[in-house]
Amino acid sequence: MNEDLLQDPSWNGPLMIALQQSITEAFTKSDWNQVGHLTGMHAYIINHSRLLRSMDWGDDDYGDCVFDFLNCLQQRNPQALARLVEHQKIMPALEGSVPHLLNQLGISIGHVPAVAPFESASDVVRRALNDANQLIVTNGAQSAVDRLHTAIHGYLKAECEASGIALPQGATLTQAFKALRSDHPALSTLGAYGAEVGKVLQSFASVLDALNLVRNHGSLAHPNTNLIEAPEAFLFVNAVRTVFHYLNHKLGH
Repeated sequence: MNEDLLQDPSWNGPLMIALQQSITEAFTKSDWNQVGHLTGMHAYIINHSRLLRSMDWGDDDYGDCVFDFLNCLQQRNPQALARLVEHQKIMPALEGSVPHLLNQLGISIGHVPAVAPFESASDVVRRALNDANQLIVTNGAQSAVDRLHTAIHGYLKAECEASGIALPQGATLTQAFKALRSDHPALSTLGAYGAEVGKVLQSFASVLDALNLVRNHGSLAHPNTNLIEAPEAFLFVNAVRTVFHYLNHKLGH
């Protein structure tokens, strides 16, 4: 990691804001204790006059207290600030909000970046994407499967409608993807390696079909007892994000 950038005030402002936002939204008291020991700032955290109290009571000054901690950490121990960036609850949020800054720091993102809610998306799709990205940070990938299902389902149906592609009443996720794939003008040609790309898209059709079952029987969409495990949940998260990124690029969003 390029730690010199972390100490450069002309560069690190957006990163500090993103760190503050992710901590404010996701951290619990246990997380603060963990970070205190990880960074050597445990005494500062527990002795801060407002930080933990403000978090417990949901007070308006909690965000400012988080900034206090980040500023102090940056001054005392920039190496610990680097470790904070890689915290398991913070990194996914940064991947969604400031992936370009992580790239400049020399951090290789270990999974497909989050889909930022885009302007042309419907309110339902934007809210579902926001919910999914936040749930991954706070509760893990298993909690995001249902919201990503809603997001990609709503997105595919909206793209079909915008292009005049007819769908049956109550079209499933699989039906919407198949119709968009076969009838959307932008997907009629797939470049110099169209046959190979077509095979990949067919494989993703199978992924989305499997997502239906996982969403209904292995996610928190219903009171299921046999939830999909975290690594496999991230497999679906990454697959759906890949479909989103490809279609957004191909369809010109």
